[in-house]
Amino acid sequence: MIEINDVTFHYGQEDGEHDTETGVKNISLSVKAGQCVVLCGRSGCGKSTIMRLVNGLAPNFYAGRLAGEVSVGGKSPASMLPEERTRLMGVVFQDPRSQFFMETVRDELAFSAENIGMAPDEIRSRIDRQASQLGISHLLDTSLHKLSSGQKQRVAIAAASILTPPLLLLDEPTANLDASSTQNLIEILSKLKQNGTTLLISEHRLVPFLPVVDLFVCMENGKIARTWTKDEFCQLSHGDVRMYGLRHPDMTLPETAKKREQPEMSEFMLEGRGLSYFYKKKNDGITDINVSLPQGSVTALTGENGTGKTTLCKILCGLLQERKGTIVRQGRSLSASKRRAVSYSVMQDADYQLYADSVGNEIVLGKVLNEELREKAYEAMDAFGLRELRDRHPASLSGGEKQRVTMAAAYCSEAELIVLDEPTSGLDGDGVLKVAAWVKRLAEAGKTVVIITHDQILSKLACDQVVELRLTRDVETIFAEPGIRTTVETANR
Repeated sequence: MIEINDVTFHYGQEDGEHDTETGVKNISLSVKAGQCVVLCGRSGCGKSTIMRLVNGLAPNFYAGRLAGEVSVGGKSPASMLPEERTRLMGVVFQDPRSQFFMETVRDELAFSAENIGMAPDEIRSRIDRQASQLGISHLLDTSLHKLSSGQKQRVAIAAASILTPPLLLLDEPTANLDASSTQNLIEILSKLKQNGTTLLISEHRLVPFLPVVDLFVCMENGKIARTWTKDEFCQLSHGDVRMYGLRHPDMTLPETAKKREQPEMSEFMLEGRGLSYFYKKKNDGITDINVSLPQGSVTALTGENGTGKTTLCKILCGLLQERKGTIVRQGRSLSASKRRAVSYSVMQDADYQLYADSVGNEIVLGKVLNEELREKAYEAMDAFGLRELRDRHPASLSGGEKQRVTMAAAYCSEAELIVLDEPTSGLDGDGVLKVAAWVKRLAEAGKTVVIITHDQILSKLACDQVVELRLTRDVETIFAEPGIRTTVETANR
């Protein structure tokens, strides 16, 4: 199905006078029809470049010099007509938002089928089937702009597979999915594979794909460093994969960043009491939520996609005004404006808060640059592996690299409450360890950190407590140290 023979791709102009970077070097890879191959490796190692070469975006959209041969179904993807490519392959980008064309979920699912002239009754049947399989039937008439990132990801997967193409390309499909949605995705991919669909997937979260994968291909600096079958991968320890920056369930922090003394639970930076907020147009919201954030603690806020995690954090930061309830600090009510003054939010979609012309300028944007800030900025760049990228434009970075830039900017802020929305969704194993160590340093300095996350590894490594929002009307608080404290509070959502 896919043949990549001695391929090298340099981003830049075809004449080679303005090459910016090498995407891949001397890559050879064969994927047979019906196989599932997962590309893995550090952020920026070349995984997305391979995906772009296979779907024809490189060099058609991403300009550059291509040497070697890439063929899909016996033909160069770069030379295919749009209809031919649409019938042959479905694609889910790293950022699902970038591939939407329509206003509502239903119209987005129908888009490719309508473009090739499929009968309306067949289109409706396929939409209902895909929406049911991916758990988005209740969202069909919802605007795409009102969906959570996890919901957008599921919509993109449904749209990419609506034509049941023989090849499906997925770039980090589980990045914003909760555990239940991830399991559902794997079951769908297994069915597709059983029906003969070829799967090429770029991912950092590898263990969930064990039920469907045939081969893991590990990239390093634009080259294939290692390959493992499923059975071989299952035998690998964290020590075996650490050198490649891969995630592993047994990941641990270095001794210098081990878990500190548990924060005193009686000292709260913020307490939310009976918090409620309702979106009229979405017919959705949160009701009667109680949450306590200990001073100098790290809290993981978890739960299924769409349970209100982002809404709750916007209220805590003062970006939304609660409809009911109150937020107190040291016994005194804290207004939304005062909460904004002491908060810093790192958004789930890094593109929304990248404005400067270089990484270095982005980290200090909006601040008076003095020697102290300059030293702190270099410290942040070292902590997140950004020093070599300091002169790069943020728009040219991979998804994981962009996330690291926003977190470095947060590191340089003076906020007392820092909210991170899915900070590890595009990060490799090295990145997860760095985020865990970084939030621990913030907590040690007395700052209070809240992390919206589906990443169980991050929760285990970094968090003092885990607060889970549930659609069953419960908010469950589980402290990471077993036996310390477990509470269940009512949340009539």
